[in-house]
Amino acid sequence: MVYFHIDRVQRYIKSLGFNNVLSRAIEVDVDAGTDDNSAYSTVDKSLAFGTGGVDDAEDAEIILHEYGHAIQDDQVPGFGASAECGAMGEGFGDYLAASFFESMKAAQLKPCVGTWDAVAYSSAVPPNLRRLDSAKKYPRDIADEVHDDGEIWSACLWQIRTAIGKKTADKLIIAHHFLINRRASFADAANALITADRNLN
Repeated sequence: MVYFHIDRVQRYIKSLGFNNVLSRAIEVDVDAGTDDNSAYSTVDKSLAFGTGGVDDAEDAEIILHEYGHAIQDDQVPGFGASAECGAMGEGFGDYLAASFFESMKAAQLKPCVGTWDAVAYSSAVPPNLRRLDSAKKYPRDIADEVHDDGEIWSACLWQIRTAIGKKTADKLIIAHHFLINRRASFADAANALITADRNLN
């Protein structure tokens, strides 16, 4: 599962014109512990998937979410060194997974991430780790927790995708990472999206 989905999303990234975004093999541990948690290590440059609840490596969206962290760290070493930048990391991981699989999912699942993994802990209908259609606004809804605040960023990216389409949005969003630093704020990244859009389009 992990090999298949990482290989497939990497081929897609290359099809968007990026030959310089994590264009290498990445070490993966699919049995990294019994916790229901997974992570990307900025030290080892590797992915680790927990086996608690539903094995995280069984959910393709969890796989791509974690790979999203690796992508950002490859583009901007040490990405996520501030609270807002860390939240953008979570938001981008959710966006990457949701965007990549959107066309393969039923309508009620499209804005959801981790629906297979979430059957072990979510009472939402449908079960999900997080959603990309949050009504949260910046700065009103900042909670100083990266996953919660990441929903602000993922909703922004999802709205961009809705407005301009999958491939155009995916290319823009990956490109804008090259224009920010590892401590970027939401405002820095918003300006970088505008600059990247002018450069690309």
